[in-house]
Amino acid sequence: MKIKYLKIIIINILILILLFLLFNYFVYKFLYNCIEYNQSVKNNRPFSFKRQEISFDRIKEIYDIRKPVGLEYNSPAIIIFGCSYAYGYLLEENQTFGYKLSQRLKRPVYNLGSSGISPQFDLIRIRNHDIDNILKKTEYVIIVTIGDHALRVHTNSNGFPDEYIWPRYDKKGNKLVLHKSHFPIIEGSYLYKYIEKRFFNFLMKTEIEFVQDYIFDYVKLHYETIRNEIHKINPNIKIIILLYYDQPDRELFLNSPRWKELEDEGFIFIDLKKELPVMFNKYDYRIPGDGHPNERAWEKTTDLIINKLKIIKKEDNEDLNQNNNITH
Repeated sequence: MKIKYLKIIIINILILILLFLLFNYFVYKFLYNCIEYNQSVKNNRPFSFKRQEISFDRIKEIYDIRKPVGLEYNSPAIIIFGCSYAYGYLLEENQTFGYKLSQRLKRPVYNLGSSGISPQFDLIRIRNHDIDNILKKTEYVIIVTIGDHALRVHTNSNGFPDEYIWPRYDKKGNKLVLHKSHFPIIEGSYLYKYIEKRFFNFLMKTEIEFVQDYIFDYVKLHYETIRNEIHKINPNIKIIILLYYDQPDRELFLNSPRWKELEDEGFIFIDLKKELPVMFNKYDYRIPGDGHPNERAWEKTTDLIINKLKIIKKEDNEDLNQNNNITH
């Protein structure tokens, strides 16, 4: 009898493995391009079962960042975190948010944004002590936030290399611990990623309060952890959350009344749709045929921060340079 039951168990396990492989290949071939690349064509990329954790060094190779600007200015620096919006996708350097801030404020600006990333990437960079020297001479950190970041802290953004597991953090108690995959071949499979992205896309549009609280709590913990890690290196840094509206189906997260909780904790919060509604009513502030912010959008945002809200002040570099010359 024991041998009979053992055979049944083994056969069922083999059937489940076979079904997983079949569904995985079907999703790869016919469904994955739709959710990953917004394409309805068949997937002709090489199929592989190879999956592994991604290292920080590999992240830096995959995700390019811009060179710092304004290094000639002898004043406290600004760091920008974020994705393609912060990076300035499809823009020349002199059209980007970082460049305009640097020129207007006469400050060094380190734009660490890169297309496709989200807050956990910033936390990984900070915890790897990759930017300690920059943080020590920084006065402001600006986190350019879009609605899709609430999805990306859970599941991969479009175009992420298939052979790697999406980097993310697990919430343990009230702390974020870097996720370690116990079953990379499953977690990195097309089937798993397809179901995961569909599930979190569904949650983003779900109006049930506890669902939206869960989404907001998880992102909020990322910001709080980023602040705590930054303040270990430089406790005087002020952190600005710049909320930039991207997609209509992300607005439950973007419109959350709970952003005030972060303001009450000392974060500086800027809701661009509230402050500059004209930017979101017209296509004049988007790159034609794309949707990312254009140069005009960043000019208006920079002017808002400096002139209307007066959050960051221009440094008097002439006085600073004179004092340095006298000292030397």
